[in-house]
Amino acid sequence: MIYKKENRDILADVLKGFGIILVVLGHCIQTGSGSGFLENAAYFDDKLYQFIYTFHMPLFMAVSGYYAWNSINRAASMQDIKKMIKKKCACMIVPNVAWKPLEMAYIASTGGYMHYNFEMLCKELFIGILTNFWFLWAVLYAFLIVCLMHYRLKDSAWIYALIFTAMFFTPDGLGLNAYKYMLPYYLIGFYVNKNRSLLPVGGINQGKKMLAAFFCGIVFFALASFFNRDSFIYLTGYKLIGKDCAAQLGIDIYRFAVGLFGIAFWSLFWSILINMCQKRTIVIRLLAYIGMRGMGIYIISSLLATYLLHPATLGFKPGYAVNLAETAALLALSLAIAGIMGRSKWTCRLVGRKLRKPD
Repeated sequence: MIYKKENRDILADVLKGFGIILVVLGHCIQTGSGSGFLENAAYFDDKLYQFIYTFHMPLFMAVSGYYAWNSINRAASMQDIKKMIKKKCACMIVPNVAWKPLEMAYIASTGGYMHYNFEMLCKELFIGILTNFWFLWAVLYAFLIVCLMHYRLKDSAWIYALIFTAMFFTPDGLGLNAYKYMLPYYLIGFYVNKNRSLLPVGGINQGKKMLAAFFCGIVFFALASFFNRDSFIYLTGYKLIGKDCAAQLGIDIYRFAVGLFGIAFWSLFWSILINMCQKRTIVIRLLAYIGMRGMGIYIISSLLATYLLHPATLGFKPGYAVNLAETAALLALSLAIAGIMGRSKWTCRLVGRKLRKPD
């Protein structure tokens, strides 16, 4: 069987699998469409690339928050809490700390850093660690904030309001713009899982789900049609200081809204399909299988896109057929490499896994 975890929430795994495929596709559009396309940052004007970025990272962040509640709910003592936080920090920090020196060693072996002195190399290493695989840092920061709010401040709505307000007046450097943008989605996933008991007994029936999916889909696709270069968090940032506050706030609100309705629509869409197919179809099981290995795929595919796909496609022209073929190849290769590395005690941490002790 492709997917055998009977006690896991298959919808969350399917959403992760769907999301990581879009991550890989986005990387392929960006780095696998020829040198001119990448150097001119033409991907920011690509319609499929824009569509993917309306919701795929918010969706991933919401699922991460959803799973975080399971971990926090299982921590029954202070010892359990400390162990859980330590485990999460190791899972998210080790790949960043370990991969950057390896990347720098590879670049140096190909003639890079020829004119760098020791201070410049240390700066490159330090900044690289803090910005590499930015999504892992975003998850860690959000997790630590949730732990602080949950255990020490009793999930105070007032404190959350102060945090969200303060984020508009804090710097955007070193990836903080993306972390601030992602935090609300993480909290949505966390509190949805925490408050599942408030849902109707037996859940929401299929008819109501379809109606909700139709409404959310209409709003999402309408909002997505307005996504443009200014909508990318990488280009316009998050903070209000030093900007046209009204325009920036409008961008921030729009980004949040399109991401929120994207999460709602695709969650309902896949939930309906899972119920209709009763989890038996190869597509559902394959997506869940990929989703369970999402972190390793994210790490390995990011490296392969930069150091393998880009050099191999310098002369290519933009084309979605080519990008889809690249995505399939990169996904399969990343899955294989992450799987092999995940089985060794020496490399499993590099793909965010902890080798389990035999029973």
